[in-house]
Amino acid sequence: MAINRYNGADGRGLGWFSVFVAITIIPVGIDSITHASSTWSVWFALCWFGWAFLWLLFFVLLALQRPIVKLADAITVIAGILTGWLPGYLLLNGTLG
Repeated sequence: MAINRYNGADGRGLGWFSVFVAITIIPVGIDSITHASSTWSVWFALCWFGWAFLWLLFFVLLALQRPIVKLADAITVIAGILTGWLPGYLLLNGTLG
């Protein structure tokens, strides 16, 4: 994204890459949820689906050039908090793991 902004590219190529990533993540999420054996592994599997949705939003925003910037921004922040910051905090303070 930063290079696209720097060189003035419209981001369509990254958008098409994003749909490929979203499609690839779905079987990983399905495999993760079917083999989940703990609360943490279920949470991790659900994170895969959340990220698939986020990558799909990037496809819609960049490749299809739909005006969903605010939605994509909000979902990105929510995904970062729920799949990165919160689990990391819980692991560091010993609540998870």
